[in-house]
Formats: sequence, C-alpha cells, structure tokens
Amino acid sequence: MREVIRAFALVGATCDAYVSPVRRAPFFAVVATLAACGGGSRDEGQTERKITAGPDPVVVRVPRSGGVVRASRFAELDSVVWRSTQAAPVVDRILGFDPENGMLAFVDSAGGPGWIDLRLGSIKRPSKGSYASLASADGWSIFGLTASGGVVRMTPSGDWTLPGERVVRRVVPTPDGTVLLLVDAGEEGALLLRTRPPDDVITDSLDIPRTDRAVVTPVGDRVYLGAADRLLTVPPNDISRLERFSVDDDILAIAPTPSGDRVFVASQGSPRLERLDRYSGDVSGSVKLPGLATELRMDPLGRYLLARPVEGDSVWVVAVGTEELVATLKTGWRADLPAVAVDGTVATLQSPAVDFVDPVSGESTRRVATGAEDLWFFARWNGFRPRARGIDVPVAFRTRAESTRVVSGGQATNAAPSETPAADRPATPSTERQDEPPPASAQTKRSGWTLSFAAVLSMDRAREIASSISVDGQKPRVSPGESGGTPVYRVIMGPFPTRDDAERAGKASKQSFWVYEGVP
Repeated sequence: MREVIRAFALVGATCDAYVSPVRRAPFFAVVATLAACGGGSRDEGQTERKITAGPDPVVVRVPRSGGVVRASRFAELDSVVWRSTQAAPVVDRILGFDPENGMLAFVDSAGGPGWIDLRLGSIKRPSKGSYASLASADGWSIFGLTASGGVVRMTPSGDWTLPGERVVRRVVPTPDGTVLLLVDAGEEGALLLRTRPPDDVITDSLDIPRTDRAVVTPVGDRVYLGAADRLLTVPPNDISRLERFSVDDDILAIAPTPSGDRVFVASQGSPRLERLDRYSGDVSGSVKLPGLATELRMDPLGRYLLARPVEGDSVWVVAVGTEELVATLKTGWRADLPAVAVDGTVATLQSPAVDFVDPVSGESTRRVATGAEDLWFFARWNGFRPRARGIDVPVAFRTRAESTRVVSGGQATNAAPSETPAADRPATPSTERQDEPPPASAQTKRSGWTLSFAAVLSMDRAREIASSISVDGQKPRVSPGESGGTPVYRVIMGPFPTRDDAERAGKASKQSFWVYEGVP
C-alpha cells in the first residue's frame, strides 16, 4: 500500500499541469512533470540517474553564525564543490535565487538585505538602511519598505524608489516584474495597488478587505490573499479580475501547487486542509490532519506538502497527488527546514544533525552530523560545473596558404580535399562542450594561458563583474563570444606566459576563477 501511495504522490502531484489550459510553465514545473511521470521504483542507481539529468541538484549551506558559504552536489553532500571568497553575515533567511546571474538574495539577522554571488564568491550589500516587508520574486530584485512606508527596489546594480503619499504595509513582487502593494484603508479595508518598476506610477488600484497573508504562485500568474475567512485570488497583470472564495474559518496559511492549479488552505477552526481547484472554483476537497496546522510548505516539484502543527516538534507530510497524509516526522521548524529534497526525501532537523528521511518508509537515507549549524538552500543549477579547458579556444580555419602543399623540388601545388593528410585537416566545428583539451595544432598556434572569472549572458553584467575585480591595479576585460548560437560575455585577463603565473593572478584577485590554455 505504501508503494501505491508513493506512485500516486509522484505522478498525480505534477501531472495536473496537463489538465489545465495551455500556459507558460516555469522550468521547475517542467522538471517536476518529467520526473514524476517517469514512474518506477527509487533504487540507488535510478535515483542517481534522475538527479544528474539536466541542471545539477546542488545544496548551498550558509553558516548560521556567519562565515564562508559552501556548496555541494546533492548526491555528494560530504564533499564541497565551491566556497565563497568572502564571509557571509549571520543570515536569517533566503529570499530567492537568480540562476541567470548566480545571485542568492538573503536577509541577515538585523533585517538587512544582501546577495551571495555564487559566481564570484563575494557578498554584496545595498546602501545601508533599515527595511520592512523584504521580499524577492527572482533573487535579483529585493523589495522593501522604508520607515516612512515608501517602497524601495534594491539590485546589485542600483536602487529604485517609488514616490508616493500612501503608507504601504506590504510589498508583493511577482516573477514577471509586476509589484502589488497593500495599503490599509480604514479598520477593515485595504487598497491593492499595481505598479511595474522602473515606472514610478501606480497603474491600477482596487478596494479589498484587509488581508493578513499573500502568496504568489511559482508561475507568477496568480496572487492569493487571505482576508479573515475569505480567500482572494487576482492575476497581477489585471487586478480588476478579483475572485473571492469562502473557507471554514480565519486563514492561517496558503500553499499553491507548482502549476498553480490547486491551492491548499489551513484555517484556524478546522484540522482539515481545504483544497481549492482554481479552474472549477470548488473548495470541496480537503485533507484530514491530526490537528491544526499553522504553516504550509510546498515541495518545489509538487510531490509533497509539509504542514507544521500548532504544537510539537514534528511535520505532517501530505502526498499532493492523493491528497492523503502519508507520514508524521519528528523535526524542528525553521525558515529553511524541513524541506523536500530533489530525491523525494524530507530534510529534517535533528539538532545538531540534519536527517534525510523517506516519508513513505520512515527510514533515514543519509545524515549530516552537524548540518543544523547551517542554513540550507536547495537549487538546480549548472554554475558549479568546471569549465572544459578548450571551451574558450576559437575554431582554427585553414587559410589558402595553409591548404597549399609543398612537394619535393620546392614546387607548390593545391591539394584536393581527399588528398589532404589527416594531420593537416582542420577540426570540424562543434557546438557541444568538450572536456578534452583542444587539438595540439590549436595549442601551438595559441601560446599562453588565460585567466577567466565569469561567463554571463549580459554585457552589462560582465562589465559590472569586471569593474569589481582588480589584480595589481589591473582590471580584467570583457571578451564577447558565442556558445551554441547564444551570445556569451567572458570576463578574462591574460595571456600569461605560464599556468603558474595565471593561477597566481587568480589567487591575488580573491575571486573564483578558471585557467585555460590559449588566447581567445
């Protein structure tokens, strides 16, 4: 029976994306669908294959007392693939992750925002100030409220402020760049405002009941608001299309599935999680729990829902596909843990350790002895993969002179393609990444070693990275190029006469770096 529950939990949780109308889906929702609909048992070999396909499942660990940030591949938690070059402050919680720029937004213990740059290993902080209602939808932009109730958007490249006379109580950013603002209006009323930075105007407004909770779907196409015993839902791009639903009692927590098709609601007066079907508008479904739940946390892949009891150090695990309680696990509760890992286990707090527990069998699959000393963040990202040595070496094409063969007697003749010796033929260009070094002919033509700090998709971002690095007063340069048809901008220094010289310069920069042979 447990295996049947597991199969339905995996398949039903994310395949709901297929029964909804066609729409944009985030990357992790697609990954969830592919992973869940594959089926099968979870033996050691199969688990390894699943979690290594596509972007790498990685774990970023930030010391809770401050210090060097570390990252590991999920399958190898006992080894470190990356360390920050700067010490992080005491981090209270992670706000979001920007995979394109490798930025992890956080809030420190004093309520100050910042970023951990997973490419450079540095810690970035905006201008000093105290902010409330800090939130981020993309890991790059952090929104907050000033002491006077004004709205500030902070990014590593600069800040933006929304002028206005209204005192904003809460900021709700969405993945598409739209920002909703909640303003109190009377004892029981509120005003919902819509804006889109960097425009500094309010584009729309709507009168609503005073809300206590706001949750954005991972897709970003809906915002759910809890107003006493009413659940409000509104699309950020058109807040006039407000819908209202009634639940049993005052709402304590809201958790939408990754596809956004279903929403689970925990209320104050019932031990049941009510389930709203977004498209039918029915609130008839429910999940029976042993008691009242005060917080809900959805698995990013949509397999399980974690519910925090009002009392006790434990977590209730609900299979989203079957909408049934499958386990009660002992654990503490923090902003980062418990959490569902990529392999379907639940990372639980067993201070000072972190245990990964199979929610169906109840068995511990792995244990990190001092894991509770860190703040954990699970992501899927390829940014920690080592660069191949020859990836930045351009393809060498033969010139007309090189295609002429010198024969005995000093006479030159044009060789037909079939007569060209194999050793002299140019390599066939390939768009695939190669882990092997470039051909010997390319190495001899390009002497020296190049120091690379980053490869990004934006020229502005590359220039920003280059301006932040200095080695003996010298700044790296930005080298535009192309990889698989996509423009890439590399931050590099060199060439250096030897590899040792390049590595010495890299270490002097106090940044993460790669060294490869050749000159781009």
